[in-house]
Amino acid sequence: MPRLSESSPAAARFHGMALPRLSLLGLPPLLLALGLITGSRTAPLQPEPLDVGSFSILREGERVGREQFSLRRVGSAEGVAFELRAESAIGDRRIATRLETDSAGAPLRYSAEVRSGATLVLRLGGQRTRGRFATLARTDRGEAAREYLLPSGSVVLEAESFHQAALLLIDRGRRTDFTVRALAPMENRERDVRVTLDAAVDTIAVAGVRLTASRWVIDDSDARRVLWTDADGRVLRVTVPARGLEAIRDDVPR
Repeated sequence: MPRLSESSPAAARFHGMALPRLSLLGLPPLLLALGLITGSRTAPLQPEPLDVGSFSILREGERVGREQFSLRRVGSAEGVAFELRAESAIGDRRIATRLETDSAGAPLRYSAEVRSGATLVLRLGGQRTRGRFATLARTDRGEAAREYLLPSGSVVLEAESFHQAALLLIDRGRRTDFTVRALAPMENRERDVRVTLDAAVDTIAVAGVRLTASRWVIDDSDARRVLWTDADGRVLRVTVPARGLEAIRDDVPR
């Protein structure tokens, strides 16, 4: 990665960014938020919890890790509508992220930290500025800055963050086949993904309970994902067949 001077504008803008500790709260259904997106623009006095949960991550049917996450509707004068926080562990790899978005799910601010055992592998910060999303990544090889254009419908979708799949559907309206721009700042890449409703009514087992779900296919440039959501838009299961990966909720959403 190219190095940036400590005094460069990009470095100055991001130095001192710290990843906040994650706090997982007991949250009601996501439908409450989706119904409020086009309602009153008055920001709530307190953050409104929407969804919380955890995924067991399996590879070829064997449990290899876990992802805990929370989603809140926050509302602010800066236009922040949603906040997603997550911590995940796959083997000795640990990832912690915090993402703030607008009401369409487009990123406003983002921070991520990746560790391998006790070693810090990556620390990344990002912020929207004048229609672009600027990021600064720090690794043991130095610092690298990048800017992404943010066309309408852009979202953050990292390969290792299963909870972020909810952003693909948060502002879809009645669309059942559409394309969005997806950023993966931790991987230093961007691409278009196509989202298609594969089955309006399907069933899936979560914690031994059969649930009705919608099944979506996410055609990504590196690997296709299959996504199941409940009637409130909460993600129940994500699979990446080409990689033998699966993330399924540990408990029935409440």
